[in-house]
Amino acid sequence: MELHGIRTWYDQRHGVVAVEDDVQNVVRGIKAKSDRLHVFYNPQSEAFDIVESCLDGTDRLVLSAPQLDNRILDRLHLADHWHGRDEPEHVLGDDEDFVAKLDADQQAIWAAQEQESKDKLRAAGERLARALDVGVGVSSTISVSVDVDG
Repeated sequence: MELHGIRTWYDQRHGVVAVEDDVQNVVRGIKAKSDRLHVFYNPQSEAFDIVESCLDGTDRLVLSAPQLDNRILDRLHLADHWHGRDEPEHVLGDDEDFVAKLDADQQAIWAAQEQESKDKLRAAGERLARALDVGVGVSSTISVSVDVDG
C-alpha cells in the first residue's frame, strides 16, 4: 500500500502546530521511537497528526488521533515493521502487516453484522409469510372484529 506525501497538505493549510512536548511524555516516546517522526496539532480537524519524514525526503502521515496518550505509542509499535531501524530486519507481506490484520478484523465484524441483519430479516419475513398464509383464496373475505386492540 503506497502512502502518499502530505507536505502540500500541511503547507497549504496554515495553522498546524508542531508539538514538541506534552504532559504525558507521549511526544518524547514518539521521538524515542524514531527521530523521523514528528507530531503536529491540526486545529481544523482538532486532531494530532503523527508524520514521518521518510528516507525519500517525503513527509507521510502515519496516523491521526484526537488526543495524545499511550495508545498512540502502542499503535506505532504494532505498525512498525522496521522496529526503529534504518533498514528492515524482516518486512512483512501485505497480508501479514498491522493494517491487513485490522482490515481482516473489520471485514469479520461487518460480515457478522450483515449475517445478523439477514437472520433478523429472514425471521421477520417468515413470520409475515405465516401471518399472510391463512388459506384464504383470491376472492375470499376476512372478518375482523371491531375491537382490534382487545
